Order: sequence, then structure tokens, then C-alpha cells
Amino acid sequence: MFKKISVILAFLLTVLNFNNLSSEPFVVLSYNNSTELGDRDNEFAKDPDYFTKHRISPGESLNLIINNYYGNSGLNKYFLQLAIVSLNSHAFRNRNVNYMVADESIHLPSINQITKLMKGIEFKLDEEASSGTKNIYFFGG
Repeated sequence: MFKKISVILAFLLTVLNFNNLSSEPFVVLSYNNSTELGDRDNEFAKDPDYFTKHRISPGESLNLIINNYYGNSGLNKYFLQLAIVSLNSHAFRNRNVNYMVADESIHLPSINQITKLMKGIEFKLDEEASSGTKNIYFFGG
């Protein structure tokens, strides 16, 4: 019986001491690190807000367009295909990657636009970033 009471007392003292230690504020913030792709030799990787337009030539494939524009960017080509087809349904018959319409202009999205698309955030195709990267810093107590 004495052993159980001493274990309960030790537990209560430990809990009470932790309450005194955790009275200081502690803030953890996460942010996107744009430098992971910034070393690459590609406009899309260097600037996460960079986007462009492309006019489809006869006989051109989406994989060729992706290789020409997004090559060496480190981005997954399957995600790029899905993003381009979903943003440019007018240029693809039945949203099929293999049936592109020649002489149509397509929007090649930026990394930030692809992120917004994946998260379901509405955006305009021609919108540029309104401001630079916002960093949040917290010092103090």
C-alpha cells in the first residue's frame, strides 16, 4: 500500500513540476523553403511564381513540351501533366493527354499555381505574385 502511495505522489510531483517549466511561450512556424529547387538551371525552379504560355505545334506532344519548359526543374512530370491538362481543358479532347489540339495556346503553370491547384485554392491563370516571400519571425517571451 505504501509503495502505491509513493508512486502516485511521485507522479503528481512530476506533473506539477512540468506545469512550472512549461509556462514560457514557445512558437514553431513552418514555411516553404524555395531554395531546394533554386539551385537548378530552370526558370520554373528559380522563381516559384514564373509561368508562361505555349502555342501547340502540329505533331507536338505534351511530354516534349514539359521537357522543353520544365526540364531539369526537379518537378514530377506526371503532376505537371495533370496540372497542365486540368488548367487547359480547351486544348485537350476529353482531357486526354494524348489528344492535344494544334494551334491552341496553353498556360504552363508556376510552382505556386500548381500548389494552389493541388490544395483547391482558386486563382487566375495570369496572376503574378503580389509580394515576395513573407517570413515570420518571433523572438521573446
